[in-house]
Amino acid sequence: MADYTAEPGLPSYSDVQAAYRARCELKQNFITLTNDQLDIQELFRSVSAQLESTPEIGERHPLCDEWNGLRQRHRKVYRDSQQNAGLCAHFLNNFAEILIPLSRSPEISMDQKRQMIGKFLETIPVHLNAAKENADNFSELGKEVEVFPLKVASTLRVKAEPSGFFESVWTGIEELCMSIWNNLNRLLTKIVNTFKVMLARLEKLRFSCFGISLDVHFHRYQSLEPEEDDGHEMTPRQVLGEIDDNARAIALKLTAFESAWHVVRLACSRLMSDLALARSFATCVPPVPQACDSNLRAGALVHAPLVECLNAYSMGKSPDFS
Repeated sequence: MADYTAEPGLPSYSDVQAAYRARCELKQNFITLTNDQLDIQELFRSVSAQLESTPEIGERHPLCDEWNGLRQRHRKVYRDSQQNAGLCAHFLNNFAEILIPLSRSPEISMDQKRQMIGKFLETIPVHLNAAKENADNFSELGKEVEVFPLKVASTLRVKAEPSGFFESVWTGIEELCMSIWNNLNRLLTKIVNTFKVMLARLEKLRFSCFGISLDVHFHRYQSLEPEEDDGHEMTPRQVLGEIDDNARAIALKLTAFESAWHVVRLACSRLMSDLALARSFATCVPPVPQACDSNLRAGALVHAPLVECLNAYSMGKSPDFS
């Protein structure tokens, strides 16, 4: 039977496995956050432009102010979370580079080791609460963004599900007539423009009658109106649909940030458990230094990848797991 007992100062097999699982979990939760943040900013801008260009709303409408408020709130929540990430990474880095090496030094007594562990245990709740607050902030923001289209629907007086049969029929007829008129208008405009262009290409016509000639000159036609694209003016229901899709996309991406900070919170909780066990083995009579060191090593292994993730997040970058 294989012996999985670790040598003094070396991590055990179970510690290595726990570190590998933590690394995979962190990679899954942090690797996409940089692109998610860029997508969220673009989606916020897209909804702002849609609201401002909608005749029933416009840039001075309270809905625009409310949406811009959500947009500014997202920026603050993200920046605050970046600051918390940097502080948490610094704390975890001190744990790995200060507490662990000192705990292995023969010059450090068990009483001193117990005091150092106690100091780190006192600081963990600060980062634990910060992680919870960040997760809650992203969650609450996502909820408010997700219900925002309902306020747009109320303003546009468009219901996702018409309450009555005749209302549904009338809405369908209204949209059909608008679509027919838009298509007919574009067709007539193109026919008139084409006719004018054809006359302009003739440049000159000559009429002769009883020896009298008459020349008619045509100047090259240039439309004073900008060229129309193949699109058409969106109906209120289409505007609402686009805003709803963008809002749902933002809310979905915000859940990725909520999940990432939930992972940070769990990591801080596991570190607290590891340190609490290490301290208990250092305070028992007689002390068990091997068990104390084993729990410290377990904490260092599991949380080492988290330092890289949090440092990258604080700088707006993706962690490098290569």
